[in-house]
Amino acid sequence: MRGAIQAFAALLGAALTVGGCYALGALLIDRIGATLYRAERAPLAFVLGASCLHLAVFLAMALRIAYAAVVIAIPAAAIIAAIVKKSFAGRDKELPPLNATLKMFSAVLFAAFGVLYFFHAWAPESSPDGSGYHLGLVARYVRAHGFERITTSIFAMLSGGVDLLFVPAFAVGRHSAAALVHLAFAGALALGMIAYGRRLGKPWAGAAGAFLTFAAPVVGIDGSSAYNDVAVAAIVFSVFCWLELWDGDRRTALLIPVGLLAGYAYAAKYTAFVMFPFAVTFVALRGRFSRDSWRGVAVVAGCAALMAGPWILKNWISVQNPFAPFANRVFRNPYVHPMFEQDLSRAMRSYGVQQMRTLPLEVTVRGDKTQGVIGPAFLLATISLLALRERPGRRLLAAGGVLLAVYFTNIGTRFLIPVLPFVSLAMAMALDRPGLLAMLMVFHAVTSWPGELRHYASQAWRLDRVLYKQALRIIPQDRYLRENFPPYGAARMIEAMVPSGERVFATTGVPQAYTSREILIGYESAFNQTLADSIENGWSEVAQPRVWQDFKFAAQSVRRVRVLRTAPPADTEWSIHELRFYHRGAELARNPAWRLTAWPNPWEVRLAFDNSPATRWRSGEPARPGMYIDVDFGGPQMLDEVRIEGAYETAAAQARIEAGGGGRWQPVAASVAVRDVEPPEGIRHAATYELAARGVHYLLVDDRDSAASQFHGDPESWHLEEIAAGYGMRLYRITW
Repeated sequence: MRGAIQAFAALLGAALTVGGCYALGALLIDRIGATLYRAERAPLAFVLGASCLHLAVFLAMALRIAYAAVVIAIPAAAIIAAIVKKSFAGRDKELPPLNATLKMFSAVLFAAFGVLYFFHAWAPESSPDGSGYHLGLVARYVRAHGFERITTSIFAMLSGGVDLLFVPAFAVGRHSAAALVHLAFAGALALGMIAYGRRLGKPWAGAAGAFLTFAAPVVGIDGSSAYNDVAVAAIVFSVFCWLELWDGDRRTALLIPVGLLAGYAYAAKYTAFVMFPFAVTFVALRGRFSRDSWRGVAVVAGCAALMAGPWILKNWISVQNPFAPFANRVFRNPYVHPMFEQDLSRAMRSYGVQQMRTLPLEVTVRGDKTQGVIGPAFLLATISLLALRERPGRRLLAAGGVLLAVYFTNIGTRFLIPVLPFVSLAMAMALDRPGLLAMLMVFHAVTSWPGELRHYASQAWRLDRVLYKQALRIIPQDRYLRENFPPYGAARMIEAMVPSGERVFATTGVPQAYTSREILIGYESAFNQTLADSIENGWSEVAQPRVWQDFKFAAQSVRRVRVLRTAPPADTEWSIHELRFYHRGAELARNPAWRLTAWPNPWEVRLAFDNSPATRWRSGEPARPGMYIDVDFGGPQMLDEVRIEGAYETAAAQARIEAGGGGRWQPVAASVAVRDVEPPEGIRHAATYELAARGVHYLLVDDRDSAASQFHGDPESWHLEEIAAGYGMRLYRITW
């Protein structure tokens, strides 16, 4: 009975949210007086309404009134209003009926994949990011009835326009309801592409293009999970469609959906905001830069700001960076290091692909490195260039080209999804023969089916089979997840063993949607990186303070001293574990009155003055000449020695000592001696002490982690107590 209730609640939550999206979109379409064909109304209204529903939920979240009753009432009220105003049916024009052969042929192919996707979305959510940060943040906001200020996760800083649609669905039907909402975008995208083809008088091209996108394996797995990439594809394609509608009518009111959706594209995913410059350029060019065209550009810009602005403002308030977690060199803050951006960008641009010429094969038929495939049919993508012969083809390829340009900032296969609708339609238009398109669709269907995928892309992220028993909860949700998704078991282990309100530092990702405890991952923020540093200092010789640089000089009285880096630029950070000052062999005792600063990363400078071997100040960005740590003693001090304690890399970092201040720094003539030392005794104790001092009392270690044996072999040396183990992980309590 419990399983049946879970399954029904998932359907109900998804239906409520999808219905609310459609209702809001239909009401707005009627309000602006847009004339659509009946086939266009459902997909365009749904996506447009999704932008409006997201904004309403954002407001509830910002006001901290996002109780279940409130977030459920928002889409419910929209549905009632649309029924009262008879906006569900609309009074749209009819397109010529589809050819019976095309209708039956397409229905069979779409239905086969639709069933596969539907049951996967309805089954318990087990995708990495979906159960990780997408629904992890949704669950956290639902518990808090609104936004929380989260500075320990870069994912909380990203715009979450699609994730907010998951909130009412999650409030009713939990995780599976959210995945079903995302699947609705896949359906809307396919219907919109079919309708676009019919509007052009090319129904076969529309159906074939839609199927190429819909049946792409990465679209199937992504679209049936609580992700956002397929939703982004539907949003950007809707921007394109509304621009086409405006170009045929030229009523300024039709630019309202263009602007709302262009702004919503940013709210859904940063890179999708390229549809905003595409839209304003299109409007300006088609209007020949007339006064009316500039009025249209203003409408688009204003409506886009309405959707994108709240996310920019949220980040500005929360982390002092409107574009967090990026642009940290421009909007400097203590929450994300610029080095994170460099490392992340490098990783996203490569994915381990050694030669870019192999990328087409990787994303079409291999997929083990880029995490998914779009299918071998897209090896024919260059035929889309033949569509340049026609104006619709040129426009499709222009939009696709704009989106493809930003794809290379992250070459994971799923980041190609927003490009696929435009390339798929252009490919179909280039062939434009029913027989050829039918063969292409069949080939794509066969090669994209899970059974066939095993033969050429077995390591790619993909669907496996129809999960009807799991969806119907004939196999209980908890049992299915524990047996097939080990991280779920780790999340439940944390929920059972860690007291409420405690945080856990983890060496690997955890599906946070299945635990109410806050999980901290090393790379996700500057704070987390400090924790990771402390742990690494406890076991890694490379990270430990094993080098002393002693700068000795004639004794002199100074008020301010700084250590200035003079070494050439490097691709690594500059770091200092401890900075010490001496006179006649006696160290100056650290004084809270000392004024400490550093450039860059002044927020962590005290880590170089805390007498802990397990912490270090890091520049937070690639090292270069001119970086420094500056100490103002508050009064004259006699000095004759400065010592820098650091890792091996510190010894290679050329630096000099300067005295003075106020823009009148003078180099201090000093002799430099470098010596290797053993790490301090008790450094492991110091490492976990630093975590405990920062309010973190639990540690989760993946057995596959390179340091796992360091903890398991001798937990006492770390001040750790193993309290649970299973699912390939061990949970420790810090006993300080």
